[in-house]
Amino acid sequence: MKYLHFLLIPLSLLAIVSCESQVRFDKANDTDIDPAKLSKVTELSKRILSAQRNGGYYPLTAEEATPDMIKGLTEEVQKSAYQKVSSAFGDYQDIEFDHMMKPTDGQLFELYRYRGQFAPGAEVEVRAVIDAKGKLAGFFIKPWNDNP
Repeated sequence: MKYLHFLLIPLSLLAIVSCESQVRFDKANDTDIDPAKLSKVTELSKRILSAQRNGGYYPLTAEEATPDMIKGLTEEVQKSAYQKVSSAFGDYQDIEFDHMMKPTDGQLFELYRYRGQFAPGAEVEVRAVIDAKGKLAGFFIKPWNDNP
């Protein structure tokens, strides 16, 4: 399972996330994290995963996500991705915020890393990418790695 990636991300945003190995990220200090934004991102992530676990999907709105995310996270994409995720990790139970990361090159997006609670023993990362306007710009699930 080490190399499995279950991306739920529009292709136009793939460049942002796939560049993670080229862009340097630093873990944000707790004082740099906006509690209101963290709450918003956490609740949205939980709504997406809960809807999928229940056999449905979460229809993103323009107030909470970028146009590319709305276009990319269709019902079909969400259901298909969750089927793969649940086959690999078990059913989604909950997420717990671990930390936020920011790119060091001044790009205006933030990565929120959550430890996903799925089947016992599954070490899962749920990552939400937020743009400068605070809108969901990327969302994916993969095996946890302490050194992202």
